[in-house]
Amino acid sequence: MMKKPKLSLFLFIDAFGWKVKQRHPDFLRGLIQDSKPLETILGYSSACDPSIISGRTPAEHKLWSSYYYDPDGSPFKWTGPLAILPDFFFRRGKVRSRMSKWIRKRCGITGYFQLYAVPFKQLPLFNYAEQKRIWEPGGLPQGQTIFDQMVEKEIPCYVHDSDLGDEKRLENLLEHIQRQSIDFAYCSLGRLDGLMHAVGNDHPAVGKLMQWYDEQFRKVIALAEENYEEVAWYVFTDHGMHNVTESHNLVADIDALGLEWKKDYVAFYDSTMARFWFLSENARSIIVQKLKHHPKGCILSDRELKEFGVWFEDGQYGDLVFLMNSGIQIVPSYMGAKQVKGMHGYHPADPDSLASISSNRSIPGSITKIQHIHQLMLNELGLN
Repeated sequence: MMKKPKLSLFLFIDAFGWKVKQRHPDFLRGLIQDSKPLETILGYSSACDPSIISGRTPAEHKLWSSYYYDPDGSPFKWTGPLAILPDFFFRRGKVRSRMSKWIRKRCGITGYFQLYAVPFKQLPLFNYAEQKRIWEPGGLPQGQTIFDQMVEKEIPCYVHDSDLGDEKRLENLLEHIQRQSIDFAYCSLGRLDGLMHAVGNDHPAVGKLMQWYDEQFRKVIALAEENYEEVAWYVFTDHGMHNVTESHNLVADIDALGLEWKKDYVAFYDSTMARFWFLSENARSIIVQKLKHHPKGCILSDRELKEFGVWFEDGQYGDLVFLMNSGIQIVPSYMGAKQVKGMHGYHPADPDSLASISSNRSIPGSITKIQHIHQLMLNELGLN
């Protein structure tokens, strides 16, 4: 079989931040021509992934955190009766996972969806941002992604299936490369993120997993070079990973203020930040007073939110955002009831927050943020 002209490979390792990469210098040693840190976006993968594939900030594509206050538009109104069921049962991971699949199907959500630990009595107050699968054309609320652009230009591509594990995703990629059926591949891999949440960013198990990724990527690259005249590859991520040093019950701090939920305010407690919607000016004043000198975190100003690309004029994702200090996890939160070993979603300027990118190409100096990866994709596809 004759070689095809070119393959562009974009290989995404979730949470393979710059600091993590520096701890594993043998990863793809001898193959990497250029590497650099990239500034991440405040938030989680729900914000970072859409930015990478669109070149836009969350303020532009409208996907930031997974949940936002919207009682009128909530697709979860019908879940209200589930609030009478015991918390200890529904906090079990397997139960929540099965419930997530059921609710996702019932609500017609095709994007990534998890209930996490959102209380069923609060769920009907919230809407869910990632209603559609972002890896397909039309996946963003606003703007296009690289996948929209490739469909328009009829460029054959491989995109991972989010319902499959890393091994199967790579196996499918190898099959496409062997058949020479693609000109572009975007393959996202999640095992590293899950592992570091469980063990932290410097556990020996991280090194073993990175060795496995090294072996798999070398196979992918070698097969690509056998089947294509030119292979451009990039290994990158969306954010880094911090070791969690302590937890704090921010929910209890707010509950102690004596304000009435759903009358004075509504809040969503992520793992590293809390977002508040104020239903009375009195509640705004009291909560701001409580949080503005809080020793465990800080209120983000509008200026900072604009700088991070996560300021929403309509307050969609909150009227106030309180960010925890790096390494401190909100426990309990709507993301989980227990402290974990590793977490991300802290201040983007923290060294452990930095993302990374490596390539067999020279990476332009203009590529400094994760949303700039979209420009690299356009460059490789000749879609500038």
